Amino acid sequence: MPTTGTARAAGDVFAAECARLGPRLMRDLGLTDLQAAGLLGNVGHESGGFRQLQEVAPAVAGSRGGWGLAQWTGPRRVAMEAWCRVRGLDPADPEAGYGYLCAELRGTEAAALEALRAAASLEAATAVVCRRFERPGIVALPSRLVWARRALSALRAAAGPVAPGKLPSRR
Repeated sequence: MPTTGTARAAGDVFAAECARLGPRLMRDLGLTDLQAAGLLGNVGHESGGFRQLQEVAPAVAGSRGGWGLAQWTGPRRVAMEAWCRVRGLDPADPEAGYGYLCAELRGTEAAALEALRAAASLEAATAVVCRRFERPGIVALPSRLVWARRALSALRAAAGPVAPGKLPSRR
């Protein structure tokens, strides 16, 4: 079935961001491509493929809803905004979101990062990020896995062909 211009554009944004962020996540957090894709798949699900900075329909009536790369909510959103304020960063800046994602995974969410590093498959990585890091009210794991598969495809396409006899780098 043909892809509409809007869907294609959304896919292009997501693939481009995965190609940009995936290698950084692998380097900065010590992840394999499968693990980075599991994380990116969850973030893709949460943010509509990196197209929504603000949660469209907050699950908690009267709340400000999720914000940013990982759609941080409640106390985690407040902490993200405070982290940005201390550093003089705009919370809407994608680099601020990336910086906070890494800071949170190295700090208050270190147990989630440890569990993610132990995940040996894309499915396991996606589930770990969902359950241990995102902790959403609506799990929607099949959707997160679709995004994770797209992320892995974008990461591997960006990495280019592997030389004969060489295994692709996973760390």
